[in-house]
Amino acid sequence: MKRRFLILLSTIFALAAIGLVIIQISQTKRSAKMSDNLFNISVNNAIDEVFSQLEQMKVEDYVSQKERYRLLRYRRIDDMNEKMQDIIRQNSDLFYDEKRIDFGVSTQDSAFPLPKAHLTPTEENSITQYNTLLNARNRLMSSVDDDAYAKMGSIGITSAIETSQFNFPLLDSLIREELIINGVDLAPSIGVLLSDADSLLYCSEGANPNDLRNTAFKFTFNPQGIASNESLYLLLSFPPSPIILSSDTNLYTVISICMIVLISALFVFSIRTILAQHKLDEMKTDFINNMTHEIKTPIATIGLACEMLKDESVTSDLPTRRNFVNIISDENRRMRILIETLLQSAKMSGKKFSIQPKEIDLNSIVNESIQSFQLTIENRQGSLTTHFGAIDGLLYADELHISNLVHNLIDNAIKYSEQQPHITVTTHSEGGYAILQIADNGIGISKEDQKHIFEKFYRVSTGNIHNVKGFGIGLNYVSQVVALHKGKIAVASEPGQGSTFTISLPLA
Repeated sequence: MKRRFLILLSTIFALAAIGLVIIQISQTKRSAKMSDNLFNISVNNAIDEVFSQLEQMKVEDYVSQKERYRLLRYRRIDDMNEKMQDIIRQNSDLFYDEKRIDFGVSTQDSAFPLPKAHLTPTEENSITQYNTLLNARNRLMSSVDDDAYAKMGSIGITSAIETSQFNFPLLDSLIREELIINGVDLAPSIGVLLSDADSLLYCSEGANPNDLRNTAFKFTFNPQGIASNESLYLLLSFPPSPIILSSDTNLYTVISICMIVLISALFVFSIRTILAQHKLDEMKTDFINNMTHEIKTPIATIGLACEMLKDESVTSDLPTRRNFVNIISDENRRMRILIETLLQSAKMSGKKFSIQPKEIDLNSIVNESIQSFQLTIENRQGSLTTHFGAIDGLLYADELHISNLVHNLIDNAIKYSEQQPHITVTTHSEGGYAILQIADNGIGISKEDQKHIFEKFYRVSTGNIHNVKGFGIGLNYVSQVVALHKGKIAVASEPGQGSTFTISLPLA
């Protein structure tokens, strides 16, 4: 798949995902706005209903308990006055007035009973009733404030609030009840503000005065339609984020976000899989090309040597003939190792591979494995140095795979050396492990490549060196052999400073 197509596909998906996110955000904002409007409408309806209920109440219902007791006394005085007025109306000839009797006022202090000289029993009874009511009324009047009494006659909701005579807990209860009825289950802070004096006449328990003064829910408080001398406002302050979306909207929003995240994750996974597959295809193509070249080279060399051996002049010369026979033998060995490595790697990939460990001498196996490289190193004017230390313990391992492991590591050390290869092979034991170290002076391996060198088909970039052949399976094979022996492998390398591979195999 072409990279341009992948870029186009990723761009289209990214735009589609962004579009979905924008649509979802827009829909969420729209739902939030609708919820906000519904919330405001519900609060306004609740307050309108509270004001309506207050208008239908009597004074006794909304004044404070203290003022209700005083009001009852004032009402009792009014009742006595009305009864006294009835007696005067029914017996006007029994009373006289130095000024004038006016039955329209609330008190009748200007009416006085006539002397009892010529009164009938019925008239005397009327006078007695009048005097009794008068004395009782005067006793009540002596315990109240005349000015307050006059004001109580015209008290209303607004004036009761202004004079702090209002039953504010009643107001608080009505507001909370109506909010619940209208679907608002958030408990607000409630206050009553005297705007001209910037004074809170009432503030519910736990409320923040600053929040109340700055709230958006501010209602003019004159429910009886009577203009107040000063501006009164009912204030409501709700907890933060009062806009609560419906459960369905929340559910759909969460599901939509989860689906977008899931689709995005699947898309990213798909793209990574496609890129990995594309990379794997390239690695396999390189592997096939390299393998073809690696096999064709020894075949061509063997074929050329065989043709030369057919020449009688060559066969008669024993040293020359022996040289061509050695060439055929070397190329045959090279192909055998190559094919063996491929077969063993394939078996390991199928997870059906098992080793056949036995007691072996690590130093002997390493020594035998490096003999085949002596001629190559000498031709390149290099050196191969060995330091065989004592192995304190028995090493149980598969002889063939350990031999192939050493062969692969030394072969890589030679191939990735720009100039004369100088290789050092060291063995010793340490901490219950047999240690094998192979160090070279090659081109080295970068930190980034070190993370991948044990992956199948992965090949380290050789920079300007173009004659390095390989399949990218050698180090993968080495790592699998070490793993099968329950050992450890480590690499220490810097670009341009060579590499050191350390193999640790457990002793019995």
